Amino acid sequence: MNTTKSTLKKTIGGLAAVAMVAACAPSMANAFDDVSASEVQDLRRQGSGTGNLSVQVKVEADSRRDNAADASDFETEFEVKVFRSGQPVRDAQVTVSAFEGPEWTLRHDDDGEYEREVRGYHRAYRVDVVAGDDKVEGVYLAGPAVPTFTAPTPGASVPGDQPVTVSWQAEGKADEAWLEGEEFEKVRVDEVNTYTVRPEQLEREWDEVEENEFELVRVNRMPISGAASGSEMIIRVKNEVEVRVEPSRS
Repeated sequence: MNTTKSTLKKTIGGLAAVAMVAACAPSMANAFDDVSASEVQDLRRQGSGTGNLSVQVKVEADSRRDNAADASDFETEFEVKVFRSGQPVRDAQVTVSAFEGPEWTLRHDDDGEYEREVRGYHRAYRVDVVAGDDKVEGVYLAGPAVPTFTAPTPGASVPGDQPVTVSWQAEGKADEAWLEGEEFEKVRVDEVNTYTVRPEQLEREWDEVEENEFELVRVNRMPISGAASGSEMIIRVKNEVEVRVEPSRS
């Protein structure tokens, strides 16, 4: 066989294979084509599928500095668990697309778990899962807007024997909102934007300054259609502020 012709055939065959894979995978260019910026904050599409896969999607965005206000100051972790008939699926293709952002293929990390960490928080995401003949595709969810603290200011000194008012602001609503401190468990704060921390809820000492961190988490969640019962997508965004609690004699 002519070597040049053989090489040409292999090249054409390789390009055809690449084109076929690209055609089957969700495209970054069109994943959000029909979604406008004004619609994205309310985006909820439960997707479709063959009904055989159990899919649990967690998207968690954490601030990389105190009271971060810019989405680029967050780090986002994707975790997708894929099971079929109670058994982990280890060979699925799991892709996540971001609104006005890139598309990622998640890595299989453990039995049925696919993960990836990326910089930034794009707020709205699409998830597609393909495992052999089974699939769950077109799952869209917008996460909550980033909350920012209006009080106290980062690094502020607060008395250890007096209440501390923690307040925040955020665009739009979230399905859930939780506030947590060093010495108190999570408190649900869906309908308010302020919380008074009692002195006994502060980590404090009588003879030295103690650093205290307040964490605010906003959550959106949605059941997934076309998947096994109980499948769900959750997006959490967390911000934090740290203060210095002065010595307390009480």
